[in-house]
Amino acid sequence: MSVAVSSPPAVQKVSASKWIWLVVAIAVGAGLAMMPLPTGLSRMAQLVLAATAFTVVLWAAQVMNSGVASVLMMALLILAGVPVPRVFSGFGGGAFWTLLAVLFYGFAMKKTGLAERLSYYILSLFPNTYGGILTSFFVIGFVLALGIPSMTVRTAIMTPVAWALVQSLGLPNRSRGSALIILTTVEMAVVPGIAFLYGSLTGPVVVAAFDAKKLPITWMGYAQVLTIPTLLLCVLILIGNQLILKPEAPLKASATFAKDRLHALGSFKRPELITGLVVLFSIVYWATDSYHHLPAFLIGMVAMAVFYMSGILRDEDIGTGVSWTLLLFIGGVFSLANIVQDYKITDWLAGYFVPVVQQIEFSVVLLSILMALAMYVLRFLDPSSFIAVSVLFLSTVGVVMAAGIPPLVLMAPIILASAPFWVSYQNFWLAMGEGLTGNQGFTAGHRVRLANAYAIFTLVALAVGVGYWKLIGVLH
Repeated sequence: MSVAVSSPPAVQKVSASKWIWLVVAIAVGAGLAMMPLPTGLSRMAQLVLAATAFTVVLWAAQVMNSGVASVLMMALLILAGVPVPRVFSGFGGGAFWTLLAVLFYGFAMKKTGLAERLSYYILSLFPNTYGGILTSFFVIGFVLALGIPSMTVRTAIMTPVAWALVQSLGLPNRSRGSALIILTTVEMAVVPGIAFLYGSLTGPVVVAAFDAKKLPITWMGYAQVLTIPTLLLCVLILIGNQLILKPEAPLKASATFAKDRLHALGSFKRPELITGLVVLFSIVYWATDSYHHLPAFLIGMVAMAVFYMSGILRDEDIGTGVSWTLLLFIGGVFSLANIVQDYKITDWLAGYFVPVVQQIEFSVVLLSILMALAMYVLRFLDPSSFIAVSVLFLSTVGVVMAAGIPPLVLMAPIILASAPFWVSYQNFWLAMGEGLTGNQGFTAGHRVRLANAYAIFTLVALAVGVGYWKLIGVLH
């Protein structure tokens, strides 16, 4: 009697290009570690910079899973002599636990179908024109941001809806009409969430940066500064994109697409109700943090238990419901923000940034434009934006506050300019959009044209935002 022997799973082969980029990363890291000690840096700070540069190359070139690269970075920091508790400090802070908890909100909204139901319901309320469709996706992105902080999850929900709509409208692949809907939908999955402290994954990064400088930050305080400029940016995108990618012809199709999809979902279900109530209660909790003074992550911890006891979150979902790659990656970034503070790397970087900032601190408009331009440049090196956010803010906040400019006003241009997409690796939500449409939704030329528009619209929104901040008394 023969016994069948199962073969071991195939080992994934690593492409030659990844090995080449690994060698480049090693060369960059080793070069920084062995170069003469820069003035103002300690030897430990130099080794931290070398480990960081090595890892940034891995992230930018996608040599390996970003979570694995983050773990490798932490190992290198330990070898360099950074104390182990400090290397893992990012995983023990409130920002990490807020991120972990609220990611399960997104999981619950997607699993129960609440996010999809909201998307089709909102889409059904608007006219079947390009303007109506794009506005509906803005509203969808804005509403989903209240309960789904992950731009990745929002993109994964909204883009397939937009692509199905494009196909139902009979728009040719890679046409201007198709590109307008798909690219704007991805932007609306990302940008509106910036309006809220926990509406995007940059929120916990902002909290970690403020914590590193021991600066207070509240949900309402953040909203007061960021919400209006973010909404203005969204309006500029909605109007400007239609002018830049003017469709070949007006839409001529039935307006029943969204209503048919909504009808197919059936009646409103108990898990959707529970999820909706949890999200609404959490928003109220975050908005009233200046009254109860309880940590932001506390409500998320309780919410996880509610999801579990209601059957929305099951045992197997603990490991698969959220992206542990993302959590490992961002936990490492949070730790790095603490470490660069410990070894005064931000003080060293400030030596380069501060003289420029001091020359223009008399004008908040010029300062905002400078910080936005710096973010555009750094995003070619940091595809996540998280390190760039920390570096720009931590290295300049001291001198900016000394000039009487609130730290959130400094953070605003950094965050608003954090999603450029001139190349796909700069913005993995646009890369997701390419994948979800099978590279048929838009061309590289379409992407670059709207990327230029986003960059310009951001600067306009910031210039207007300065006037708004003066009007409400944030700036004097």
